[in-house]
Amino acid sequence: MSKAPKINILVVDDDAKVRELIQTFFSIKSEEITCVMAADTQQAVLKMSNQDFDIILIDNVMPGRTGIDYALSLRKSNKYARTPIILMSGALQQDDVLRAMEGGLKDILVKPFSLKQLSDKIAACVKKNH
Repeated sequence: MSKAPKINILVVDDDAKVRELIQTFFSIKSEEITCVMAADTQQAVLKMSNQDFDIILIDNVMPGRTGIDYALSLRKSNKYARTPIILMSGALQQDDVLRAMEGGLKDILVKPFSLKQLSDKIAACVKKNH
């Protein structure tokens, strides 16, 4: 019987409570999922220089760069051009949604979201990419 592949998720959100909730949820849900946390896009850049990620969850509204801007810049890199990126936000305008989808983001989680919604989005990414 083959073992499920290890999934590395980068979570980028300036809200410590959201990061903690996601980290705790996946640590309980599956030993096959590892979450690495970043409070902003600068921290994300550092984390990504030291580790590879299979899925990126990113908040849109953060100090400095927006999640959409950062995600679109990742799409231009060879390393993360096809990595599933899920945008999290409680405040998106229609233009933001169109820009995100046209830029190749995988999906959007509208805050507040349930743990089931989060789990379903991650499962869909894993199924499609493994």
